[in-house]
Amino acid sequence: MKNVLAIYLQKHGLTRIDLLRSGKLSEAQLARISKRDPEKYSAKTLDTLAKELDVNSDELLADLKNIRDSQELYEVTDANELRQRVKEQEEEFLVKGDLRELLKEIKRSQVSEMAETGFDLGSGGSGSLGARGVLRVINFFEEDSKTENLKQDIAQLYTIKFIDDATAKLRLKQLDY
Repeated sequence: MKNVLAIYLQKHGLTRIDLLRSGKLSEAQLARISKRDPEKYSAKTLDTLAKELDVNSDELLADLKNIRDSQELYEVTDANELRQRVKEQEEEFLVKGDLRELLKEIKRSQVSEMAETGFDLGSGGSGSLGARGVLRVINFFEEDSKTENLKQDIAQLYTIKFIDDATAKLRLKQLDY
């Protein structure tokens, strides 16, 4: 399920931090809420969100359902947002701006899916795990290990599709099987 709440916040120029300021919601609660269908929010959760966002709870629910049913995706514009989306394993999202160059680099370094599957089958599945571990150790000694680990995570988890000169779409590979 796409992160409907994150898309709502982005459309209204807000962030998760804005919801956390009052202390009525914790980061863990917000993470759980973000992964759920808006229709499954409890009345208490919906009321808390509505109060924090200063909107009517019925309007909020209607807006969240509309986003859920639409083709709208979260738009990532900086590295911290990208790290957060990858960490949460967001199903699909758009990447805009300067990060597109990073994605081009990742796309160039990826092996074909057929080669990756062959490697996994030939090694009984342990090859990919071992390679991932070795790359993490190597990345530890890199100057910018966070970026290297992010690139590795994106390459392993997502398919990258370039939509236009300014936008790329990332989609979890597991959704395509």
